[in-house]
Amino acid sequence: MIKSLVNNMSAKVNSIVRTAVKEERGDTNFISILIILGIVIILAGVFMAFKDQIVGQVQNIINGFTIS
Repeated sequence: MIKSLVNNMSAKVNSIVRTAVKEERGDTNFISILIILGIVIILAGVFMAFKDQIVGQVQNIINGFTIS
């Protein structure tokens, strides 16, 4: 009785694991979103760290334009 119950549970768990490993529908999109989110966070951190220098350089470039 207990042995058959354990075998049934083992078969169910094995089936669930195999299905989860074989199914890849959402994995690629999820990983892509995580990579893009990581890049955005890194760029935001760089901008926050060097914002004064970046804004100063942009202002120098904008002030350098002249209208003839």
